[in-house]
Amino acid sequence: MGAAQTTKVTEKMENSQHPNSREKTEEQPRVNSNARPLSIEGPSNMNNTDPQVFEPLPNQPRQPTTVQGLLRFAVEAGNSQNRNSNIQLQPMDEERREFLKQTLSSLSCNVTEELQKAIKLLSNVVDLRPDNDTSEHESALERIADFVDNIDIANDFYKIGGFTIFGPCLNCPHSSIRWRAADIIAELAQNNPFCQERFLETGLFPTLLNMIDTDPVETVKIKALYAISCIVRGHPISLTYMDINDGYSVLLRAMQSSIKKLQIKSAFLLSSLCNKENVNNLKLTLVNMGLIEQAIGLLAIGDLLPEIRDQLLNILDGLTNDDFLPALKECRRPELSLQSTLEQYIRDLKQEENPEQIDVCYRVLKKVFSDQDTNQER
Repeated sequence: MGAAQTTKVTEKMENSQHPNSREKTEEQPRVNSNARPLSIEGPSNMNNTDPQVFEPLPNQPRQPTTVQGLLRFAVEAGNSQNRNSNIQLQPMDEERREFLKQTLSSLSCNVTEELQKAIKLLSNVVDLRPDNDTSEHESALERIADFVDNIDIANDFYKIGGFTIFGPCLNCPHSSIRWRAADIIAELAQNNPFCQERFLETGLFPTLLNMIDTDPVETVKIKALYAISCIVRGHPISLTYMDINDGYSVLLRAMQSSIKKLQIKSAFLLSSLCNKENVNNLKLTLVNMGLIEQAIGLLAIGDLLPEIRDQLLNILDGLTNDDFLPALKECRRPELSLQSTLEQYIRDLKQEENPEQIDVCYRVLKKVFSDQDTNQER
């Protein structure tokens, strides 16, 4: 393994264990190496046709995930071996101590310097032409992404001028630059009020919304919506920017997109917003924009992905909470046929054994049609 790759692996190990590191909601699930038992398989016996079952070795030290943990692991493993073999530990001589110090030093780097190098390289993105090679710029963005999943480093990235790269990158003619920049924005803003506010100050919020609507590349649309979602969620001030920039219309259009991931992400964000407390003004805006009619219409079509179906049901559930009259009136429109649609979904969900969403259907039926017979057998 080369020194650069070794450095990257070590940095990722250290960052993932930082107390302020955040979970990524958009990442694919990963296997936790600590959850896997250690097992050592002996040489195969060609004459033995019976499968052998190997048990984990007992009393193994916890597998390391940082440089410090690696040292501790080595010491604990060595102590265990020495106890078993009755070998006495000897003091480490100065030559070996210096070698270990230099080795550990080579496995670390100055994060600020690495980020500053990437920022400097990306400062010339505005000069890129459609036929230029962008591999160096893509690597710089990936390098930044490797570091900023740590909340402290994310905040420091802003303080060293890192946010200046986003305007040029989001307007770059190369989609590989645009989607990587949007992805980093999402990473920086996720569960981080400081960076959420700084992004609103950059004036890039309308740019991201426009990318969702008009960018010709599917990946860019998806990453731009991911960035908007991370800026908005858990940050009430950003809802004003959604209003000013007609952001809810963008979400409604995205929910009707032929791009399934865009449908799922927009429905998820709308569901999250509808189920917040004390947001009647927002709910009234969404009702007046036709969200209920759109959600019921999509449900009536059927053949939806379960992820989209569940979020549409959650949208109706959230909008009708607290007996919100404008939403109740809209849901009761006879031409929307909401009652029959929900009753059909209850039958379908029973076959899927999906009790959680069955309960959502019953709740909506009860809130909207409480004066009618909705007491079906559960």
